[in-house]
Amino acid sequence: MKSLTSRLPARMPTSFDELNALHPLRPINDEIDLKNAQEVMDRLAVLNKRTRDQNDYLETLILVVEAFEASEITDALDRSKSSGLDALKYLMQGRNTKQTDLAKLLNVGASAVSMILSGDRPITADHARNLAKYFGISPAAFL
Repeated sequence: MKSLTSRLPARMPTSFDELNALHPLRPINDEIDLKNAQEVMDRLAVLNKRTRDQNDYLETLILVVEAFEASEITDALDRSKSSGLDALKYLMQGRNTKQTDLAKLLNVGASAVSMILSGDRPITADHARNLAKYFGISPAAFL
């Protein structure tokens, strides 16, 4: 049975191997794995001075967490059978993305963004690719 990491050591390990023994770098499969990874990341992130191994471990753990979060977003969007526009609005809200940011990202004017967000203009395949790259999910979520 999985459990939350209850206590991390007062002094975080300094070598990659020791960190990996404390919290193995593995794909995250559920919320417990995520919370445990976040706890380790938080502890490493606030250190005044990190070793190279601590930095490498932290960067790798961040990638593992980001991969899980991206798959969770994609899964949630797939489950909800939302439209590409719904997905875009949801992701914009989550990232606090403004219409001006979207205009730059899509290389269109403010009026085109307004039309896209109101549903008067479709999200094109090129838009979907740019959005997917920015949000780190599949372009299919927007089409």
